[in-house]
Amino acid sequence: MTPDKKRTPCIQQPKLIVMPFQPSDGQSFDGTGLGLHFFLGNLFGVHGKLTECWFGWRVKKIFPEIHLLKNYCRGNGPFSDIQELGRQEQVRFWLEGQYRQKGEEILLSMVLHDTREGMPGSQIQLSMGVNDKLLGVRAVFFDWLASCRLAFVDSENANWPEQISVKGLDYLGRALETLYLSYIQKGGTETDKIDLTWFYRASETSKDSYLTQDLLGWGLYKNGEFTKAETAFTSALEHNPAGIGALSGMMWCALCANNREKAVHYALAKAGCRGGDLEKARAFVDKRFADSP
Repeated sequence: MTPDKKRTPCIQQPKLIVMPFQPSDGQSFDGTGLGLHFFLGNLFGVHGKLTECWFGWRVKKIFPEIHLLKNYCRGNGPFSDIQELGRQEQVRFWLEGQYRQKGEEILLSMVLHDTREGMPGSQIQLSMGVNDKLLGVRAVFFDWLASCRLAFVDSENANWPEQISVKGLDYLGRALETLYLSYIQKGGTETDKIDLTWFYRASETSKDSYLTQDLLGWGLYKNGEFTKAETAFTSALEHNPAGIGALSGMMWCALCANNREKAVHYALAKAGCRGGDLEKARAFVDKRFADSP
């Protein structure tokens, strides 16, 4: 860019965080609510009109003590002040909800808060099963998002066939809670090992699930087992080539291995899935190498 040209102002896209879903009245706690939270978080991960923003990145700020997250996940009511939370974290949209199981059917009630506008939350109730690879519920969910002015421009990357069982969702959520609690308790440092029992149970119960293989990869990555993590992420991408979490995991594994070419490849693939800035993705990797000793 020559000095006499003005740079076009960068318009910051809004952020959205999916909170863990709570058991509704009469529903005992299991991992299903956290599993569904992870599923929807992955949908928003490829929403090209939102800035990438994961609950796990903010969990320690939202719930600074372990018991606060545990109590919330077990159904102690909506977050006390979602409006203030939005201001504090500079996140405009927050999705909260409750779940209840009826055999193989899951009833999900959600509310979407727009904390910038201070508007009453838009609500929806969904009935879903897992036998259709979670595709039917996505069609209804995407229509609702469009009515909330958050339509996907292209939902193709958010429509992978998710082959997970009800038990797999339960185990997935229990594994996810283990990961979140480690972030709160110890700050998520690489030297703090976590118990991967639930991660392996989830991946073994639903072997063809993108979500279980992706989360196993992050559990292994957290424990510093980068080669095993890469194997899990590779398996996840076989089930969902546009899985932004697994693409990110592969990038970070490559960074840990000092493999610039591989890191750039996955950074660009990740940006491409979101319709993001490819040069910015490349610059991110270049900066990591420039900052390394």
